[in-house]
Amino acid sequence: MNQPTRRIFVKGVAVAGLAAHPVQARDKADELFHRGDFDAANALYRQVLARDPDHVHALAQHAYVTLLEDRLPVARRLLHRVLRLEPGHVRARKNLADALWRSHAFEELAALLPSVRDDAPSATPAQLRSFAGRRPYRISGPGSVRIPFAATDPLPMVEASLNGAPPALFFLDTGALFALNEDYADRLGIPMYGHTTGRTMYGEHKAYQGRVDRLTLGGLDIERLPVHTIPDAIRLTAPDGRTTQGAIGTSVLARFLATIDYPGRALVLNRNRRAPLAATHSAPMWFVGDHFPLSHGTVNHLDKMVFFVDTGGGDIGFTAPRATFTAAGMEVPEGDGTHPVTVERVTLGSAVRERVPGLTGAFPEWFENGFGFRIGGLPTHEFFRPYALTFDFARMRILMNTPS
Repeated sequence: MNQPTRRIFVKGVAVAGLAAHPVQARDKADELFHRGDFDAANALYRQVLARDPDHVHALAQHAYVTLLEDRLPVARRLLHRVLRLEPGHVRARKNLADALWRSHAFEELAALLPSVRDDAPSATPAQLRSFAGRRPYRISGPGSVRIPFAATDPLPMVEASLNGAPPALFFLDTGALFALNEDYADRLGIPMYGHTTGRTMYGEHKAYQGRVDRLTLGGLDIERLPVHTIPDAIRLTAPDGRTTQGAIGTSVLARFLATIDYPGRALVLNRNRRAPLAATHSAPMWFVGDHFPLSHGTVNHLDKMVFFVDTGGGDIGFTAPRATFTAAGMEVPEGDGTHPVTVERVTLGSAVRERVPGLTGAFPEWFENGFGFRIGGLPTHEFFRPYALTFDFARMRILMNTPS
């Protein structure tokens, strides 16, 4: 008996039909990928590969979507295949570096890094080789901890201890890795192994790359972590007058089912990354580079677009490229500098916020199209204030719960 054929449609066009025309399918897939419709784009790339398994462009893009989905073993295998077919493929080499970084394959990454031209993971070969014989991110302690905030504004801050030193304050920031202020790293004698160039909204800076032997968070010990420095000027002050000594970002949070509970004023870390968790709202998640969580959202009347989910924006709730603000019907003053605005409606997945405080001129220009697809906005601190915000890296979703 004949089985019904499953047909996938992309904006009303059957994927099976496009597959009969590989050039059209590839071009349509690239268009979908650039605007962040990763699933539909990948369906077309796979159709091209079904006809031509060695189609380098389709294979590289299929590997890229797999990496965005954080399916690291498959992504690494596909990227190695791309580089066997085309050793000089720039994007595949950069993506392989990110896959190795996120897989903790530090020895292989140390050998690859010198050949990665731009936007390599925040690491140096010497730093990576310092982990030889040491398994990074070894976790011990209770199954789950709840660490109270020392402050919620301008960003959530928690206490943590490094290498047995007295506890210090760190701000939480999903737009960051694990970072220490330079003078604090010096005081603790953190070994450093060269530097890369770090980029923040404050500009570029030397990011010295080091290794922390133990990070203690609420009774959990995380052993052997890569770390980098940030300028001493990047500090926040808590109500009791203490200042932060660095940032805890996605390179740490991704080891757990991690919840930044704004209403409950606590960071919750669950070692069971697949623990069941209900949510009031949810959004899909992808992961690009070495530490950038992405999702889908909207601004005012605009169609769905890719958002960078960066909690470290301080007293604003949203920023975006100039093109997004303009398309959303908002006036943006000419010239440089930042300007406060109020965004009528911002969504992230099923979560909706209205009258969101925003800021023009704060979105890094290089970030909008720097990854081969357009990032159209950045929801941040004030957007998330009503929620217990969970990053579920095992199931690649963002959950937002409101207090019962």
